[in-house]
Amino acid sequence: MTIADKVEFSQNEKLFTLFKEGLFYKCYNEDAMVFTQRVKSYKMIAKYIKSIGNYVLSIGFPISEVENNKLSFEKLKNEIGATSFNFESNLVQFNLVESVKNNYQDFLMNQLASNKQNSETDNSTSMNQLLVKMINEFDLVNSSPMQSILFVQELKKVSNIICKS
Repeated sequence: MTIADKVEFSQNEKLFTLFKEGLFYKCYNEDAMVFTQRVKSYKMIAKYIKSIGNYVLSIGFPISEVENNKLSFEKLKNEIGATSFNFESNLVQFNLVESVKNNYQDFLMNQLASNKQNSETDNSTSMNQLLVKMINEFDLVNSSPMQSILFVQELKKVSNIICKS
């Protein structure tokens, strides 16, 4: 089953679908939105899929959560507002009572904005860590005044790169 097929399943207003992928159950787009809003707030992954021409949101959780009864299908059925669920080869489908997949486009835009902010914060943090590492590794005791001045110049260059990005 392709990612396009999985995204198509997630658009069905009457079904909520979990896909068994290796050691995880995963859901996509509208289903991922419903899961995070009604069941548990897992980390959402947003990835641009070229073949689809759009971003795809997904969440996943270990199959062991179901096996250890931490998150049973019965509990999941109640949380998302489903009447029943059934197993097929590599998926579990829940029949929804009502439409719970509203405002997906707004949700997607919020997730992408949130991921962008987190990415910018991560980049800034790693660049700051690079500066701290450079300072900690500089051998001030055994350096000449000229080497120290050149080192400060190097720090300024790295700092300017950080500020521009």
